[in-house]
Amino acid sequence: MNLHTLALSVLLAGAAGSAAAAVTATTGNSATLAGYNHAATFEGNTALSNTWTEDGLLFFASGSASNNGCGYAGIDCYDAPDELSPSFSGNYLATAGSNAYIGIRVADGRDFTSIEFGVGSGYLNRHGYWTTYLDGLLTGSGNFSGASVLGLSDARGMDEVRFYAFSTANRTSGFSAAAIDNVRVLAVPEPQTWAMLMGGLALIGWRRRANRR
Repeated sequence: MNLHTLALSVLLAGAAGSAAAAVTATTGNSATLAGYNHAATFEGNTALSNTWTEDGLLFFASGSASNNGCGYAGIDCYDAPDELSPSFSGNYLATAGSNAYIGIRVADGRDFTSIEFGVGSGYLNRHGYWTTYLDGLLTGSGNFSGASVLGLSDARGMDEVRFYAFSTANRTSGFSAAAIDNVRVLAVPEPQTWAMLMGGLALIGWRRRANRR
């Protein structure tokens, strides 16, 4: 995505911010987020660890020690990989334990307005629960069942998303066995990038006015 497209996406999100009342969640079985500036597939994670950073994204998995080896380095801790998600291939990130979740942030602390990722579960059926946060405050939450891809967006911004997977539908606590893969995030540009984007848009506007003359 070029800078012009990114700038327009961010400006439209900002303009809608005052009218946005809640986090918008979408579910399905294929990726749909085209505009993103960070992505992670976990293919380079070949050592067990509790945190993982990739392409400017920071992941934290609460739960069992070393996540029981789930997902890291292609190790499968579940009964059948095809139970996780059709979108999963190779390495993925997973955890398990009481109220265990996988948290997603931008590594430098910036907010993001959209996120999409493949979702999986250690159970035969996928029953997911998600929460979003901004500055330490819960801004949204919701349940879904069956889908293999979850998308969340909020023009006001988010700085963390947590994903849980439970054995039955509409649960918000209990033993969780969550897994994710193919993460895409549209993060708010860094301050210097923002200045460049605003300057570029101003130049475009000036050229259009000059052409009309």
